[in-house]
Order: sequence, then structure tokens, then C-alpha cells
Amino acid sequence: MHHFYPLLARPWAGMAIAAAVGLLALALLGIGRRPGRGLARLTGRLVAVIASVLAVGGAIGTAKAVGADRIPPPGQLIDVGGYRLHLLAEGDARGEPTVVWIPGGHAQGHGFYNFHKVFRAETRSILFDRAGTGWSDVGPFPRTTGREAVELATLLARAGERGPFVMIGHSYGGLLAANFARRFRDRTAAVVLLDPTPPDVLIYAPVFGKTVGAGLVASGERAGLAKLFGLWRDPTDRMIAAGGDYGRILGLVRDALADVGPAMRANDARPAGDFAGGSIFREFTAARVLEEAEHLMVYDGELQDVPVYLVIPADDFEASVRQMGIPADQSPRVINFLRHARQRYLATSNRGRLLHPPSGTGHNFPFEAPDFVVTTIRQVLGESRTPAGDSAGSMPRAAGGPPND
Repeated sequence: MHHFYPLLARPWAGMAIAAAVGLLALALLGIGRRPGRGLARLTGRLVAVIASVLAVGGAIGTAKAVGADRIPPPGQLIDVGGYRLHLLAEGDARGEPTVVWIPGGHAQGHGFYNFHKVFRAETRSILFDRAGTGWSDVGPFPRTTGREAVELATLLARAGERGPFVMIGHSYGGLLAANFARRFRDRTAAVVLLDPTPPDVLIYAPVFGKTVGAGLVASGERAGLAKLFGLWRDPTDRMIAAGGDYGRILGLVRDALADVGPAMRANDARPAGDFAGGSIFREFTAARVLEEAEHLMVYDGELQDVPVYLVIPADDFEASVRQMGIPADQSPRVINFLRHARQRYLATSNRGRLLHPPSGTGHNFPFEAPDFVVTTIRQVLGESRTPAGDSAGSMPRAAGGPPND
């Protein structure tokens, strides 16, 4: 299916598919007029019904996607090479580095609007939408981390944002933050990785690693197709009502992003973000990983003297592994892997530092403990103005100090 992503990512693709099926129905009905072609006539009628259903669904999906266009972008749409990406930059740097926020997943930039609101009053703060998300154009396929790192650099340069930049990435967004820093060290003041997802987890983690990439691709395709034909329903309300750990997190996210929630939900009606996400997660599938690994990995030492702040929960992973359905006899190996895999990011820099959020928080600690994140970023900004070593150990809840200083 990935060969058709450039078409499927368009909001009118559902109508185009319905039209193609309708033409097939007409052709079959035409053949069915000939003597002895009753099967073709019957098949044509069936296909015509399918085309009608697809047309109705496609019209609904197109209307929802186009409706998002009525919400004006809060920032600039900037050409990065024949397509436009959306960037919202606010605040005065006042001698501080500029902070660039990258939410988890292949998400739109407003996923960290709550932090942007705080820091635009203190320094220059930037949100941006990856291609296909938010207000950005679809952009070319395939989507890759390497491509998006260069797109981000082009976007910042053409917007007149000179940096230096503190790149802040959560979960899968951490991979893009680290990749930007690898390619543009001279423009990077620091990298803050908020429980980043290392490629190892999506490639060769024991038990589940070989299937997670394909699962993410399939999830994006299902959601994108559902949106094309008006079948997608936002599960957030249902999941919040159901409670549990994930419902609680979704409630926290909704509360934190209440200002921009309606715009985000409208943007999310477009299928482009789902197919863009499906495309980029193909980097981790067996069909692509050998080709892409060298371009998305950040190897030991490659960030040289760029400070890297790795912020990961200190708690054990037993509950998460149980939720994943890992067999009990294989759980210890998976837990050990998860506990240590993310710490590989420390080796990418000569100035790596390990930090822990408050006890009891998990992967989504930016929304469980937002004050901790604010305090940490303020300290990073302060240290970025300070000669290396002058403030070692002053970060909140530092674990073991800078191991490679």
C-alpha cells in the first residue's frame, strides 16, 4: 500500500477511489448488456453499490478534512522546496538559545503548546508541524527521519531563525531532535531527550521488536483509510471515560492543551498525518531497516561536545511489560532491555547527563509532571550560557552527574 501514500494522503482521495470503482461498475454493466453476460451484469450492479457507498463515505471524509482548512494557521507557512511547512515562533531570545519543541509520535507541533506558552515569555520558542501534520502540506514520500531533520533545518533557516537551538524531543520526537543535532551541531546549543524512543526498541528489542514497526505502519494505514471514508471516530472521550493509566494520561493531555484542542482535532481529521506516520515508521520494518539505519541512527560520540540531557523514568518496567502481554518467562529479558536501551543516547555526546523525573511518573511524564519539565528546561537554558562545568550537578534530580565530563 505504501506506493499509494502520496495519493491516499490527499483529502479528496476517497472520492477519487469511489470514482474509479464507479467507472469499473459502468464498464461491467456495459459488458453485461451483451447476450450471455449475466454474471458481468450482476457483478457490475454489486460494484455500483460499493461505489455508491464509497462515494458517500468519501464525501463525508473530504468534508471533514476540508473543514480543517477554515482554521487559519497561527504561524507562518514557509516553502521548504515546493511544499510548505508550518512554524509558530514567538518570544524574544534575550540572549538565550531558542527552544524547539518536538512532541512524540509523528504528531503536530501543538502537542507541546502548553510548554510553548510558558517559554515564549522567557525566550524564543518554536513549534512546527511535520509534513502532513497540523497546518503543513503533505510533502514528498517516503517520509524518513533524515529527510525530516533536513526539512526542519531548512524551515528554521528560511524563517530567519538563527539559533542556536535547544532541541527538545519527547518519545519518538527525541529521535528527530538527536538527528537534527547530528547533522547541524553548529546550530545546536543542547539536546533534551524526554524519555526518547531509541531505534533499538523498534528494531531488535527481544520478543516484540521485530513486529512493532509493522504494527505502527498498519495502525497509521487503518486510521488514514477510515478518515478517507468518514469512518474514523476520535477514541479519546471513550478512553478517558474508561479510565485506567492511559485514560488518565489522555485526560491530562486534553486539559493541558485545552486552548488548542479544537484546532488539533480538526487538523487530525486529515488522513495525511496517518499516512505520513505510516511512511516514516516503515524505517523500522524488515523491508527498509537495513537501508535506513545508518541515516536515522545517532552513533556513539557523533554529537561530540553538544550537551545531551537524557530524562527517563527511574521506575521499573514490570507493569508496562505486563500490559504488552509479554510471556512471564521472557519478561526479565525485556525489562532489562527497556531499562538500559535508552541510556545509549548518553554515549552520543561527551557531555551526556542522566536525569529522572519525579517518582511515580512514566513515559508521559511531560504531562504528569509539567512543572518538572519547565524547571529542567530553564536550567538547561541557564547552563547553555555558562562555560562547561561551571554548573555541573545543578540539574534537578540528577542521577550520577555527567558521566563523560
